[in-house]
Amino acid sequence: MTPAPDAGPDAAGAWDDLLRAEFARAAHDVTPGPAPVAAVVRAGRARRRRRTVALSVLAVLGVAFAVAAGTSLGRDPHPAAGLAAPPVRPATSAFAPTAGPPSPAVPRTSASSSSSSSSSSGRQIPTPVRTVAPGERVAAAPGWKVWLTAGGKHWQGGEDPLEQFRSVTDGNIDLARPGISHQGEGAFHSGLYYGTRDAGRVELVDDRGRATAAALLELPGRPGWGVWYTVTREGGALGLRLYDRAGRLLSELPPL
Repeated sequence: MTPAPDAGPDAAGAWDDLLRAEFARAAHDVTPGPAPVAAVVRAGRARRRRRTVALSVLAVLGVAFAVAAGTSLGRDPHPAAGLAAPPVRPATSAFAPTAGPPSPAVPRTSASSSSSSSSSSGRQIPTPVRTVAPGERVAAAPGWKVWLTAGGKHWQGGEDPLEQFRSVTDGNIDLARPGISHQGEGAFHSGLYYGTRDAGRVELVDDRGRATAAALLELPGRPGWGVWYTVTREGGALGLRLYDRAGRLLSELPPL
């Protein structure tokens, strides 16, 4: 089970980093639907038809009113005089039905644009990399702290209160080739990623294929290595994957 969060600004900051990483992974899985172009065009045509009908009705009413008014004014006010009233010509109304504007052409989506859109929507969203000063303690999870120095990764927490260290200068890590390491203690997991200045994501993958995004830390100047950490449920085998910011897989560790 995930340990209950402790009160305090350090614990809150740790969960903020983990949530940002998890939200970035969840946003990658969302594929936006196509724009409802056809529905918008149909609605616009229906509104134009209603507007044209309304103008036509107003024009007919205007003609009828003008004819009635002319007839009334042209009548002989003194019919006993025996004079014929002048013929009344129907007035020409200024209102006349007008044709609606031409319907806009519906844009066609080519196969190339559709494939471009799907490929862009399927692109992985990189995890923000947090830059920390050498020796700066980061509250990685409740009860856990992680920090970086020029020599490597330091962490402390759990049942063992002693500081632990993983070197990047002892020759056991090839900084010229992308790679990743893993140290897990209960629900807390951390490690090194190295051999790239373009790290974009680190994911833990369980035996069911569910991925958990990790938070990433680096020293100033992009030294070509960094530290990742996250919290998962205890139990089960976990694999590791390292991606660059373009979504390309750089290194992978099988489930242990």
